[in-house]
Amino acid sequence: MAVALKVVDLQFLPPSEELLSGREQAFFNTLKLPKRAGEWLGGRFALKTLISSHLNITPKQVEVLPQEDTGKPALWVLGKEEKNLAFSITHSHGYAVAGIDPENKYLGIDLEKIAPRIDAWKADFFHPGELTAQGDDFLTTLWTQKEAAVKLLGTGLAVNSFDVRCVNGQVSFYGRALEVYKSLGSPAIALSSPALISGFAFSIAVGKLL
Repeated sequence: MAVALKVVDLQFLPPSEELLSGREQAFFNTLKLPKRAGEWLGGRFALKTLISSHLNITPKQVEVLPQEDTGKPALWVLGKEEKNLAFSITHSHGYAVAGIDPENKYLGIDLEKIAPRIDAWKADFFHPGELTAQGDDFLTTLWTQKEAAVKLLGTGLAVNSFDVRCVNGQVSFYGRALEVYKSLGSPAIALSSPALISGFAFSIAVGKLL
């Protein structure tokens, strides 16, 4: 099967008590900023919906909790940590999206609202070789491709943006990003940017071990 996606409008979220386990609710209660709390809940709603449907269980039997050492989300199913199901969560400007890929090892997704970008932002985050075109649509899509690839690596902000380069739908790694990529087994990466929400750019990075 292809990557399964779930889009959630953050204006229409269920009460947290209907969705979250006790452990998740305890963490949710620590989120004091409404915007952050809504994004967090929306991402979990999207992911739990996908996984509960895939495994034929209830959403409360799926838990998405931050890892103690890194803070990155970890997946628990029926009380046991699930390390074999690739998943990713993203959110932007009122929407949350989750993705799962039962067939491949690694997955990263990213959603960003298309908006004007200043030249300084472009210079800070893109290697000159990536700038094969211009315009808000192109630059925002390129940014989502880079972010999806970084999420696939699982490094967060620990790698330099220039060390992840996307050119014409192909991703290559350098420096610290290349070291992490090799540590994952150098998976073959498929990068795509399908239309998902009007006015937004969205990208998927899938990593398959050969």
